[in-house]
Amino acid sequence: MESLVLKNGKILLEDRVIDGSLLVVDGIIKKIVEDKYKEELIGDKVVDLDKKLVIPGFVDVHIHGCDGADTMDLSVESLKKMSKFVATKGVTNFLPTTLTSPKDELKEALRCIGELQNKDIDGANIFGAHMEGPYFDVAFKGAQDDRFMLKATIEELQEYLDVKEGVLKLMSLSASDDSYLEPIKFLRKNGVISSIGHSNGDYDNVVKAVKAGLSHSTHTFNGMKGFTHRELGIAGGVLVTDEINAEVIFDGIHVHPKAVDLLIRAKGTDKVVLITDAMSATGLKDGDYKLGKLDVYVKDSQARLKSNNALAGSVLTMDKAFKNVLSLGYTIFDAVKMSSTNACKEFGINAGKIEIGKRGDFAILDSDKNVVMTIVGGKIKFQI
Repeated sequence: MESLVLKNGKILLEDRVIDGSLLVVDGIIKKIVEDKYKEELIGDKVVDLDKKLVIPGFVDVHIHGCDGADTMDLSVESLKKMSKFVATKGVTNFLPTTLTSPKDELKEALRCIGELQNKDIDGANIFGAHMEGPYFDVAFKGAQDDRFMLKATIEELQEYLDVKEGVLKLMSLSASDDSYLEPIKFLRKNGVISSIGHSNGDYDNVVKAVKAGLSHSTHTFNGMKGFTHRELGIAGGVLVTDEINAEVIFDGIHVHPKAVDLLIRAKGTDKVVLITDAMSATGLKDGDYKLGKLDVYVKDSQARLKSNNALAGSVLTMDKAFKNVLSLGYTIFDAVKMSSTNACKEFGINAGKIEIGKRGDFAILDSDKNVVMTIVGGKIKFQI
């Protein structure tokens, strides 16, 4: 057995913060003790947190790349590089995310992700894959290659599922007509969450897709038909449909802060999922980069396609998204829900809360809410 004790910390529980210590054994939280009970916990490794804050580690279900690496590099080493970088930002679990690409490349991306899935690597845990495309509408293609866009079929979806059982966790598709309903049902039957995105559909399409099993929204407000008082569009459908968990890129660029506030007010703090949609330039200086095979330039914290100046992912990190929610006036408990708990609940990850029996996945924050340590499965993966 391998054990870790975190002592002298401020531990964020579901409804309060305590001064105390906790014990993780073989990756699972076994004991949480308040300081007032004066019980000393024993472990193989003991870390004195000096009153730093312990929160559940962040979960990012939509990230293409960072630190010069991209999921579509089709490289295990690139995925490891991503894992190591995001751990420096407090992330403990993530889904490397593909782009609309040829089928053989998408299958190879899934194979690489599957090779590392739930393995103990030098960073955050890769718990599966998010396929963003190729089943999108050209009218809302965003930073996706429309040469490879097509309609979803059960036959092709089965090919992706056959790469490795259980590796595909999230599939973004347009769901803009009735041809998507059977594929959505098929995905649900096979344990894959369907997400609406890059869609020229309307409110009625949202309703039908949800009845078929769709339950997620890809970077809400971006890459979808917008909301008006006469036509709800996809965005309006997401706002008023309780079954949908809504992603949002809160970098202050993709979505106005007050629009993020509107989303949270409409959905509630239990149904919003903070994501980064980060690309390979994240963590690096301004300059020219690639998003998959697309040419991108980064300037002033904005990533844009060279071809048409469209936003091309982000250079956001989860620690910043977390702070941005706090800046709107939401509590730290709400921010933890949206950056960790909600995704864990949705994807069946045994984390997202600090309680006995949960996985020992933590972000340790200083008084300014900066990440100073990240622990994955009871193992320190990053430390300042």
